[in-house]
Amino acid sequence: MSENIRFYNLLAHIKYGDDVREENVALKNIWDHGGNIMLNLYFYRDKSSKVIDSAYIKDIMNLNTEKLYTSCSVLLRDYNEFKSQTEQVEDVPVKKAPVNLELLKVLKDDIIILLYIAKCVDYFSEIKKKTILQYIEQHHPHPQSLSKNYVESCLKALQPTTEEFYQAVENLSQKTPEEAEELVQAVVKICIGDGFLAYNEKIYLAEILQILREQGVEPDVGL
Repeated sequence: MSENIRFYNLLAHIKYGDDVREENVALKNIWDHGGNIMLNLYFYRDKSSKVIDSAYIKDIMNLNTEKLYTSCSVLLRDYNEFKSQTEQVEDVPVKKAPVNLELLKVLKDDIIILLYIAKCVDYFSEIKKKTILQYIEQHHPHPQSLSKNYVESCLKALQPTTEEFYQAVENLSQKTPEEAEELVQAVVKICIGDGFLAYNEKIYLAEILQILREQGVEPDVGL
């Protein structure tokens, strides 16, 4: 699954009756539905996702590229072109060295989530790695059995896919609300550890919180 992070930082002018409101949004998907272009938007202001008919979109500015879209058909074209290019890159087979996760399998889902968030931006910093190491030490049932070199080698070698990430998030339903909250707090710590919250970090964090809410869990993460 390709991630169109180029379209996660948009400024949209949306028609509400006689009013036009300015919203910071992320474009999760856009498609042609029987001649009408539909947009699935994530609204940063109220942390919600909505599907909107393009008839209600006055214009959209991509703040990353500074391109202004007054036609959603052009936005659809650019989105599909970028998605196609990304998928072509992802389709190139990459040989992965086998990673022995036997000693960490009890925290497999947690590590997938934390690593995916930590590596979804270009720079996997020492601060992020330290946060994950601390989480493993605090939540592994036998942390004394883990050597630092072993854990660090696993974190370096693992490259969780988008599918693995979302499956791990779905598996949070097996945790207690307290356990889920502790994990999400670690995710937030990773996101803000570098002093700013990147847009792709923000959108994945929002996805985690939304899935947890659907499971009846409302974690307090201080945001």
